[in-house]
Amino acid sequence: MEWLVRLQEKRSDLKVDYKAFVLEQANFGPARGEDWKAWEDKTFPSRDLPPHQAAKCAALQGETQFDKYHVALHRAKHRDGKDITSELVLRDIAVEVGLDVDRWEEDMKSGATIPLIAQEHEDAAEQGIFGVPTLDFGEGKPVFVKLEEGDWENEGDEQGLLDAVRATSAERPWLLELKTPQSARLSTASSKKYEKYGMKAR
Repeated sequence: MEWLVRLQEKRSDLKVDYKAFVLEQANFGPARGEDWKAWEDKTFPSRDLPPHQAAKCAALQGETQFDKYHVALHRAKHRDGKDITSELVLRDIAVEVGLDVDRWEEDMKSGATIPLIAQEHEDAAEQGIFGVPTLDFGEGKPVFVKLEEGDWENEGDEQGLLDAVRATSAERPWLLELKTPQSARLSTASSKKYEKYGMKAR
């Protein structure tokens, strides 16, 4: 599961607004033609859309419910190693966080959130966004951040990370890229993971 992250300043804090970005559309779309849309192709075995839909359907029940579901979804994948493309896993998370499960299931079946996912992806693509997570601090200078999966996600350092990225990128637009020998090595390892699904790692 991946997300485009847009951020807006609110007093001294950052209010995070999560937007959908369908990596499969970005990776497979050019080869399949400009008319192909991952969210319209019923024969395409998408791994991106189920978790996107699940989180958006949680959001239909309120911001607090989305926040709970979103956190649980990330932990299910990154901490617990669960397959978050599985309908059963996604439903279990809905039960875990206390959603109205009947309503959530109905919204999933009806595809109620597909138009929103499609619109958010298209909006991001128009800005030239190509990967996730991408941070947009509301200044028209979105920045892609490549992160290693790991325990840091459970350490509550999200705010510190966002502040650091903002200070490095949005406040220093002339800084174009940072790369370390370790990041190059990890990038190669990450690419091999994506190759299992016929995708190119960004």
